[in-house]
Amino acid sequence: MHPLDFEWIRTTLPPGADPGPFPAYAPGSHEFVLAQSGTLRLTIGPEDFTLHAGDSVYFPADTTHRYANPGAVPCVYYVAALIMRPRGNGPRPLAG
Repeated sequence: MHPLDFEWIRTTLPPGADPGPFPAYAPGSHEFVLAQSGTLRLTIGPEDFTLHAGDSVYFPADTTHRYANPGAVPCVYYVAALIMRPRGNGPRPLAG
C-alpha cells in the first residue's frame, strides 16, 4: 500500500513565464487544474492544452507535465493533486 499526499496549490505565473517541466509522479497520481484568470498552457506528455478563466482539466499525473503563461497578463491557476508516494524506510505509525 502506498501513502497518499494531497496538495492544494494556487499559483500566479507572470506574463511569458515557463518554469519548465515537472517530472511524472508515481502511477496512480492525479491532478485537477482550474484556471482562474489569464491564459494557462498546460503540456501533458506530448500534448498542449490552453485554458482560459473558468476552464478546468483532469489528467493522470504519472507523465511529465508543464505549466506556462503564454499571455501578456498574469495567469492564476489552482491545482488539486493526489500524489502516490512510495513507502520509504522512515517512521511508520504504531499499530494500536
